[in-house]
Amino acid sequence: MEILTTAPKRAMAVTPHPDDCEGGCGATLSKWIHEFGTVGCVVMCTNGNKGTGDREMTPERLAATRVVEQKAASDIVGIDDVVFLAHPDGGLEDSELFRSQVTREIRRFKPDLILCIDPYRSVSHTHRDHRKSGQVALDAAFTYAWSYQHFPEQITEEGLEPHRVEQALMWGTEEPDVFVDIRPYLDVKVDSLGAHASQMSSTREERLERIKNNSSRHKEETGLEYAEAFRRITFNLGSLDWQMLHR
Repeated sequence: MEILTTAPKRAMAVTPHPDDCEGGCGATLSKWIHEFGTVGCVVMCTNGNKGTGDREMTPERLAATRVVEQKAASDIVGIDDVVFLAHPDGGLEDSELFRSQVTREIRRFKPDLILCIDPYRSVSHTHRDHRKSGQVALDAAFTYAWSYQHFPEQITEEGLEPHRVEQALMWGTEEPDVFVDIRPYLDVKVDSLGAHASQMSSTREERLERIKNNSSRHKEETGLEYAEAFRRITFNLGSLDWQMLHR
């Protein structure tokens, strides 16, 4: 178990729907940006066009609304680099297209660290888009982005270069081993989630109370009153010998 007291220079969150990033790692990203000067990026995998119970709301109108909401939420967190891949809500597939898109953004932004939803659960279930986005994010970092053999047109035609991501932090995990103190950033988390007005029926006070309850679950083991919790994977892509063996 580790309590993080440092931050990466560049961090990319690969997130399935508008509001998932803010709910899972928004306070951590904001802390890194404001206290350590981290440069952040959000890759939004779907357009969230199914996220409503309002039968009068069309998918097209909702998708447009959620773009505006996501930009507002990212502004609150401190991120101005938001990429919209615009796959349909519930339609993420572990496809060559999706893998190439996430690989492209890793090569473009060059993050030291990626954040994503943990796709592996044994006790609870999660949304299909959550699993697909997490798995593709990890695969893009571990298998594709560092090797010029994968999606070579991004290098020869788009001017990008291979990039090695050092590690991943996964939120929504059943087995967290890394924690970030977010006490000073509870308001950021509350307000960035509130920017997703199409998804929020609760009051600000209700959101704050829910966030406090969720982020205090590991208080006894960490000593942190409020924390965001992650499981870490270190990719170990720095060895040329390793790369040669795994081509």
